[in-house]
Amino acid sequence: MERSILNFSKGVALVIVLAVAVNAQTGSQVSKGERVLSGEIVTQQNELLPGVSVIVRSDQGDIRTLSDLEGRFRLMVPAGPLTVSFEGKNVTPIEQTIAPNASTENLRIKVNVIIPPIQESVVIQDSTVNPAIDQRNDTVYKNTLFQRDDQLVETLNAGINAGQHEGGGKSLEIRRFGYNLDHGGVNGGLKVMVDDVQQNQGSQGHGQGYLGQLKGLTPELIDDVDILNGPFSAQYGDFSGLGVVQIRLKESLPDELTLRIQGGNFNSKRFFGAYSPRIRDTDSFFAYEGAYTDGPFINPGRYRRDNFTGNFTRKLDELNPSVSNST
Repeated sequence: MERSILNFSKGVALVIVLAVAVNAQTGSQVSKGERVLSGEIVTQQNELLPGVSVIVRSDQGDIRTLSDLEGRFRLMVPAGPLTVSFEGKNVTPIEQTIAPNASTENLRIKVNVIIPPIQESVVIQDSTVNPAIDQRNDTVYKNTLFQRDDQLVETLNAGINAGQHEGGGKSLEIRRFGYNLDHGGVNGGLKVMVDDVQQNQGSQGHGQGYLGQLKGLTPELIDDVDILNGPFSAQYGDFSGLGVVQIRLKESLPDELTLRIQGGNFNSKRFFGAYSPRIRDTDSFFAYEGAYTDGPFINPGRYRRDNFTGNFTRKLDELNPSVSNST
């Protein structure tokens, strides 16, 4: 009798334990109501793709996560129907619907990767080269030791050959394209201008010194040079048979005070000094150039130059800067 009661008690206890376990398991599923959504995101070439946004939409709201460095993702989602979107930089967005009874683990999602262009458009601009014009800036004139005016003309090149003959005080012998321009010539000359002022005239033959006015040019004061290769530019008239040299001088200097001392072979020495005051609405400078050389001669040439140059440009109308008075 006692054994039967004991067996009955064990049986009742076992039933109670099983009932509690079943109730606990059933209560867990109902209270959570969730399932696992996991998988990996790959490209069309089956390359793992990190950093892709996974957006899960359900009647309970949105849940978001990112694929890890290996392209995998894992998150808990509601047990009901789901809409899952995959979005990211340079990725074509896709969207999938998952039914309540569909598998949600170890999914393999393939997306299209968009390769952005390096540059959407390229604009190439160019301008035709004008073979009729050669240009020189002031660099060559700032960094060269000049002793004579023919040295200055030689920097122009463009078929121009200049030579000082029979002493430094006489005229330059100028040639271009094989033509001797020593005597100028109305129909075969090289027209040389400084700030639009012609430096050689048809009447300036050998005795008067062809281009002798260039002896007064100071290299540091040259801004730029344009060389028109001609022949006979309509803009400059009939004296431009073999071209035009247009020399433009500076109206002010970059530094208020400029000093320069140079020396070279054949007892060559040179000094340049300039003062360019800073005055409102005014460009001005005062400059002195002194040069001396004996030249490559048995008897010293004792060639000396003393040039004084000044400029004063005042803007008469601030609203119209082109109106000016310069001397």
